Amino acid sequence: MSEYSNVGICLTNTGRLALDSKIHALEAGDEKTRHIRNLLNIADTKLDDEESGAVAWLWDSVKWYMDYDDVSFIEKLLQELDDTDIRGTFWDNPFSMNLIRGIVHD
Repeated sequence: MSEYSNVGICLTNTGRLALDSKIHALEAGDEKTRHIRNLLNIADTKLDDEESGAVAWLWDSVKWYMDYDDVSFIEKLLQELDDTDIRGTFWDNPFSMNLIRGIVHD
């Protein structure tokens, strides 16, 4: 049985540059590199703010498992970034992206 999640990542310009640098450092033809690029490319929504350099990706119903190479690469990058870049503390982001958690029952 698989679980699917709605995932959103919003990075400041500093976070975007760190992501670009880490992806650039990977081997171009490597399978892991292809998976990482594919994950970013299949996002349902990608947002760029030219003024601030911030970027965001949104996935609806994606398998977000740490044992997937692409997901673990992104998660490790997020852990390396300053707290203002991760885990919901970038509240004044230019996309008005925010986190809402809830349980709904009929």
